[in-house]
Parts: sequence; structure tokens; C-alpha cells
Amino acid sequence: MAQLGVQFNPHDHSTEQSDFELLPNMIAKLEISAGDVKVDGTDIAVNFTIDVVEPEEYKGRRIWHWVDVQNRDAQRQERGQKDLAKLCRAVGHDGPLEDTEQIQFITFTAQIVQNPAGVSKKTGKAYNASNRIRKLFYPDEGNVPQPSIDANQPVAQARPANDNRPAAANSNKPAPAAAAAGKKRPWG
Repeated sequence: MAQLGVQFNPHDHSTEQSDFELLPNMIAKLEISAGDVKVDGTDIAVNFTIDVVEPEEYKGRRIWHWVDVQNRDAQRQERGQKDLAKLCRAVGHDGPLEDTEQIQFITFTAQIVQNPAGVSKKTGKAYNASNRIRKLFYPDEGNVPQPSIDANQPVAQARPANDNRPAAANSNKPAPAAAAAGKKRPWG
């Protein structure tokens, strides 16, 4: 048993659950509301919390964006540093970045897409579907689109609870007893 150290009354809190749905594929105005730096040995990463500003019906919804700033895997580090440079350019930050607060609460435009659920090739663990940033739009290029929801959305693959196939045959049969010709068993 583990002592909480405080008295918790579950009746003091709402237990209503929300039906979480992914954001649709869309072009959205976003802003970074937090950037939590994670340090693991020599690896440094930032987990950005990004809030939707527009389209209005999704205002306040969040996505998360992981960026490897320094990593012992050179490819992950290069990919992460490119992602961070793109994010800085999208918010109009020019110059060295020393604190994530320098790029917080500045709106930028990005294409958000759905990432389907799957199984990690590295660990074999299942992961849930999520949203991710596919593309950032740069104000200095003058081609920033207006927020909009894509007409074509991914269709969720419905999996039947029971596909009405018969159960697999049980092949767990005991091995035949070895014939002990003329030998007595130790127990009789």
C-alpha cells in the first residue's frame, strides 16, 4: 500500500470524461504556449505545447511538438535543429534562441495532419493516433494561406469487434507418453 500524504476526496472533482477526437487535417494559426526543456544525460530536447488560435471552432485545442536540440544520434539532432530553425522562422524570430519564451505567444501558420496509430518499429510498442505539424508557412515568403479545414479527411478504419470467424483450433495436445519397454517408472 502507498500513502498519499494528503487526504483526497474524489467527490470534490468532476469525473466527466470528454470524447477526445483528433484535429482534422487543416491549415491553422497556432501559437506556442509552453516549451519544456527535457535533459537526459547529454541529450537535450524541447517539448512544445502549441495552441490552435484559428479556425475558431478549434481555438484552444492543443498539439505537442518534440524537438531534439542536442542528441547523441547525429541524425536526430540534425532533424531536430532543422525543425527548431523552421519554427523560429515561422514566428519571425531572427537571431540566437536561448529561451523558449522568446518564441512563445507569437502566432504562426502551419499545416496540421493526422498521424495514424501504429506500432513502433524500434520498441514494438503500440502508439495512439495523433496530430503533427507537416508544414510551416513563412511570412517572409508572402505565401501564408488563411486558416481552413481540408475537404479531404482521412477515413478511420473501423475494425469489427468480431469478424465471425470460428475460433482457432486448439493445438495444445499433450505429448504422447514415451513407451518404456520393460522399464519401471521410479514412482511405481
